[in-house]
Amino acid sequence: MNIKTILENLKEEFNDRISFKEKRKNIYQLIIPIYYEDGDMMDIYIQLLENGRIKVCDFGKTLMHLSYSFDIDTDNKEKIFNQILSQNHIENNDGNLYIDTNSNNLYSSVMQLSQVMAKISNMRLYKREVIKSLFFELFAEFVTTKLQKYEPIPDYYPIDRHEEYKVDFRFNHCPRPIFLFGVPDSAHARLTTISCLKFQTEKIAFRSVAVLESLDSLSRKDQARLMSASDKEFSSLDDFQENAPNYLEREFNTI
Repeated sequence: MNIKTILENLKEEFNDRISFKEKRKNIYQLIIPIYYEDGDMMDIYIQLLENGRIKVCDFGKTLMHLSYSFDIDTDNKEKIFNQILSQNHIENNDGNLYIDTNSNNLYSSVMQLSQVMAKISNMRLYKREVIKSLFFELFAEFVTTKLQKYEPIPDYYPIDRHEEYKVDFRFNHCPRPIFLFGVPDSAHARLTTISCLKFQTEKIAFRSVAVLESLDSLSRKDQARLMSASDKEFSSLDDFQENAPNYLEREFNTI
């Protein structure tokens, strides 16, 4: 099928609400009424490949548009970005987001890519909710991979028959074991505070470390109570990922 027929069929599927601008040989920009939240039209292109397949892509314009107000500059943000792509079956070639498709599925591929472009361009709006939903997954993955040499023990219960007092991870190789808690919100901050105070009352030897999703996720009172009850706080997952290895190294070498 030649490119003229492909474009005519696509125009028909969009009820003639689309036109095309040839950018280079076999590369066409779609002039289409699909917009970013700020009103700019989305930059979507189709490229006819030599093998007869069609690439629907953005030539890096989505990330460029996002960069005006938001940077994917941390491991967490990059993981969220990649998860959006993988969940929606979008490929990424050095910033160029694309779908490899055929003429029969071209319309659905254009719509699929545009939906993902909208999600990515809005990362700045819902990043807190997404990061929070992934917090424990990212937290646990980092501990079990990057801190594996310290042999972390997950889901530890210091008091027999009291499963309401759980430690997310325990590290044993130091004078006092380290109890590590993930704290994405105020509810977990209060539970961590209560647990630490209970362990102290039970005269359990330990050092407590709390990893916050962010300071903004806790009220000042919850922050104050947590800081009073725990021995060490990391203000964010990024802070923990950057500084935890050195912190644990110092703790484990303490005599």
